[in-house]
Amino acid sequence: MNLASRLDRLRGAAAAVGERHAGTGGADVPRNRPGRVPGPRPVAALAEALEAETPSGGLLLCRSEHLVPQLTGTGRDLLGLPEVCGLSDPDWVYVDTETTGLSGGVGTLAFMLGLARFHRAGVLEVRQYLLGSFAAESGMLQGLSRSLGPNTVLVSYNGKCFDVPLLAGRLRMHRIDCNLASLSHLDLMHSVRRAYRGHWPDCRLQTAERQLLDLHRLDDLPGSAAPAAWQSWLRHGRTLPLSRVLAHNRQDVVSLALLHRRLLSDYAGSARPGIDHAAVGRAWLKAGRPLDAQRVWERAGGLLDERGCLQLAGLYRRLGDWSRAESVWLRLHARGSKAGALALSKYYEHRRHDFRRAIEFAGCCDGSEREPRFRRLQHKLGANLELPL
Repeated sequence: MNLASRLDRLRGAAAAVGERHAGTGGADVPRNRPGRVPGPRPVAALAEALEAETPSGGLLLCRSEHLVPQLTGTGRDLLGLPEVCGLSDPDWVYVDTETTGLSGGVGTLAFMLGLARFHRAGVLEVRQYLLGSFAAESGMLQGLSRSLGPNTVLVSYNGKCFDVPLLAGRLRMHRIDCNLASLSHLDLMHSVRRAYRGHWPDCRLQTAERQLLDLHRLDDLPGSAAPAAWQSWLRHGRTLPLSRVLAHNRQDVVSLALLHRRLLSDYAGSARPGIDHAAVGRAWLKAGRPLDAQRVWERAGGLLDERGCLQLAGLYRRLGDWSRAESVWLRLHARGSKAGALALSKYYEHRRHDFRRAIEFAGCCDGSEREPRFRRLQHKLGANLELPL
């Protein structure tokens, strides 16, 4: 008997103790008699219940295809986000895991892995690996490794902090050579938080589904209940809870593809309320794309906040377009912005050498800037003027 089978039997022994305290409903496979140590559950029964393939011992594979009408291409048309704008010929792989816990560490593993990619325009192919026993983990990880290529771009939701580090650790434990951690990675949670966190109650995936996709899940099993569903299979042979986990995971990866496409319009520039246009523009600026930042800020119009307006004016200034910069500062000043008044005072002093106008705007500056600026301009003008109240 190999080590994996022995571990399964030992885990089964622990499960037998739990059975004496468990209810009797919902078991699809008969339980062992009390006191008897159960062996590994018959994977064939689970495969039949889930309509899954069994590629190797204890491992199940479920395949499905989903029409995604919003997506008309499979590569470069999805590059319109700052994190991936410089990539060429990307192979998008949407990934999501269901795990035995959220704490991470050596004792946590992924018992379900969902992978999706476009194999033709508008059709998303989803593959979901499920461990029928602990011994099947190596087969699942090998399947993951075979799915990745040099141009793969992982797309996840909070995968940078959780899914990918967890999978990379398990790959190392099984000594499977895989370049997972070095692949390009688009974590859509960061894209969502940047654009909407100031307007939404939270930025969970299902919140993004409702807000951006008008997608409302019905009878969805919460992700927090997934570990118990897998344990229910291992201990009692119940397949129904796992079928609900499978549906939850499938919707997760399909939603990633839908969300990826939906975000492109807001990141391209939109006059739609409920977006932090300033933050979106700053992301483009950080990615070395000032023209994209300018487009986002200009299209936002009156929805752009003070910080965003100042950055847009600063961009105009660096381009030497002083008249447009002045126009932005004047709009800010009209809103009562002290920062806008300060920028105008400096502009009229240093660029236009119009000290009287500079003094007018200095009177509207913040207190720490107001008096010293006024006195200096008064000295330059050579006039004995009273500081405006």
